[in-house]
Amino acid sequence: MRLLSLTITLLLLSGCLSKYQHKVDRVLIADKTYYTLLSTIPFSNGLTLTQSATVTYQDESHDLIFHTEITNRQLTMVGLSPTGTRLFTIMMQEGTVNAEGFSSMIDAIKPEYLLADLQLSLWPQEQINQNLSGANVEEVDSLTRSLVQNNDTIIIIRYSEEERFKGDIQFTHHQRGYNLSLTPLSIEFSNDE
Repeated sequence: MRLLSLTITLLLLSGCLSKYQHKVDRVLIADKTYYTLLSTIPFSNGLTLTQSATVTYQDESHDLIFHTEITNRQLTMVGLSPTGTRLFTIMMQEGTVNAEGFSSMIDAIKPEYLLADLQLSLWPQEQINQNLSGANVEEVDSLTRSLVQNNDTIIIIRYSEEERFKGDIQFTHHQRGYNLSLTPLSIEFSNDE
């Protein structure tokens, strides 16, 4: 009986898991605004970043932990619950985005959108603007970056440190109505061979 209960539980849980693969040309990041994800990285020695995140959408708020590894070969992001349960893994390599995890999470976050938000936050302004159509990224000062379309600010990103990945990041998407608050927990550089 115990084996039967365990088998049924495992079958139910596996039904809640999903795999996702998508060849990314362009990501619709706002109305009439597209961004092509960059395969190049701006960190010469690679970067491993663990951040606590609070995601706010409408009246709901969720706490997560993002563990992100950026190398010359691929970008991998793992989303964890505050207790350490893996919710999703997203990997981008050679223009293809693969994701796996709980179906409800994969459907809600849309992996390529999360990767676009990461790049909009951390990649150099010039590289982003070369891969952006329908809007421009502007930097008011070293601690503020905005995505502007027809003099209207769609996204605003605020940083607590000039070396952006080293401090807190506040990412607000006005058009889609969500906010990401990110705080670094650990930062490591590694030589990618």
